[in-house]
Amino acid sequence: MAATGNTMDRPNVLILFTDQQRYDTIHAAGYGHMITPNLDRLAADGCIFTNAYTSNPVCMAARHDLLTGLRANDHGYYSNQGNQSIKDYAIPTVARVFSENGYRTAAIGKMHFRPQRMHHGYSELIQMEEIPHRRQDDQYASFLKEEGLGDIQNIHGVRANLYYTQQTSQMDEAHHPNRWVAERSVEWLKHNGDEPFFLFSSWIHPHPPWATPPEFRGQYKSRDIPNPIPKARAYPFNSDVSEWHGDNDSPEKIRSAQEAYYSCVTHVDHHIGTILDYLEQTGKIENTLIIFTSDHGEMLYDRGMHQKSLPYEGSAHVPFIVRYPEKSGRGTKSDRFVDLIDIFPTCLDVCELSYPKSKYKLEGDSVFAEQPTRSRDHQFSCYDRGDSRWVMNRDHRYKYIYYYDHGTEELFDMVNDPGETRNLVGSPELPQADFERLKRQAVEFERRHAPAGMVEGDSFVAIKGKGRAISKAGMYGNTQFHLMDEVDATPRERGEKFIRECEHAIAVPGNFGRKLTEVFNDPSYIDSFMKAWSKFGGDADARSALFSSEAAGADNGKE
Repeated sequence: MAATGNTMDRPNVLILFTDQQRYDTIHAAGYGHMITPNLDRLAADGCIFTNAYTSNPVCMAARHDLLTGLRANDHGYYSNQGNQSIKDYAIPTVARVFSENGYRTAAIGKMHFRPQRMHHGYSELIQMEEIPHRRQDDQYASFLKEEGLGDIQNIHGVRANLYYTQQTSQMDEAHHPNRWVAERSVEWLKHNGDEPFFLFSSWIHPHPPWATPPEFRGQYKSRDIPNPIPKARAYPFNSDVSEWHGDNDSPEKIRSAQEAYYSCVTHVDHHIGTILDYLEQTGKIENTLIIFTSDHGEMLYDRGMHQKSLPYEGSAHVPFIVRYPEKSGRGTKSDRFVDLIDIFPTCLDVCELSYPKSKYKLEGDSVFAEQPTRSRDHQFSCYDRGDSRWVMNRDHRYKYIYYYDHGTEELFDMVNDPGETRNLVGSPELPQADFERLKRQAVEFERRHAPAGMVEGDSFVAIKGKGRAISKAGMYGNTQFHLMDEVDATPRERGEKFIRECEHAIAVPGNFGRKLTEVFNDPSYIDSFMKAWSKFGGDADARSALFSSEAAGADNGKE
């Protein structure tokens, strides 16, 4: 496709993308506990979509849904699938379409592509990944080395034993990853001049680890933070009292986690302001379509659950702001259902570009379409394959969920039970007609989008699964270590550096359990940690440094 007309007058596109940010984290959207002045100003000049969802609530799947405007059966990512490459390199991507139409295109920050340096149509890729394996592949890691900070191991915070814990960043504010994304974005925009651009700026926060510089902590100490939704776990999740889920955590520990998470949101918001300031100062903002959203949310103790990959609101419901006043109006709100798959066609619509001739067809539609090709009255989301797969279908009143594991079903009244604590399936209050309608729609969705064999006739199949492992759905279980330049160090040297950085990270005034040994001491976690540690940290004494003597002592000789 060739570009036509005066390219300097063409609309620009800026996508501001965070990782693991739940829907109720923007002050202007009605959540008064949040401090988000820059997202608020974006909303004041645009539209907040209050019923925005991720199409698949995990990083790789969601990001490739957005990139291609298609779902997993086309691009191949049903979940976070390691080093798997995209299923078909011929799939049109939003970046490729804009590049081919005369736009200068760039992606800055976290992408979660495989291979890591795969551009997928972006002219420039300026990356900052969570766990880079080679410094030369990661511009942020390279920047740190150039700044004399190449000896820092946990550049995005300590994962493993401190994953879900308030931390002090290993970096000062001047070198923090949140700032780096904003500064590289502005730098790129300056060099771009007046050419039409498509820029994707992507932050890792508020995805854990929650490591912020000191000056951005403490902002939520005196604020009225909502309490988590009470525990409501049922099969395929373990409903027993569990340390993995933090069921016995004190109110102080829970609040510390909430404050850490919200502080990361506010820190990113601060740096989003840097980009918005530049666009305003240069007069480019009125001719730029700006979309802010996230790949998925974070349960943050709601329903006794944590993290992502779930069909519940904390995980699947995301923030979504569109600023292009000509079409969005200013300070408007919409309760129409939208999702990540709508971003590609929205960008094409505003910039008057066409989808290329292809065997593929975009699943979504422009959020500005007066007669959309997709329904705006209900919303699907799905995740994974096999017995771990589920599909969600909701309308403005009810949410239906089908877990393939033993054919487990849930229906929630989202008006009277927005916390999703009471499953109506099996209850005399079950609205039978609505239940059957939502289920039938979900079956039709799966017939088109699920892996083969998940639907037979007019029904879902049921798979004899074993439920979700507690460690897979809890706060911890992470045993990922940063290696990068550490490959030439001995395991003991790596381990001792890791412990030192843990001690720095946990030194947060007012943090619950200021001692490393008070964070998480489940014996089964210590076992899995030490198995990974034996390869990474060798004989550096992690047991006594990181875990309580009582919990670690029982297996002290075990590696």
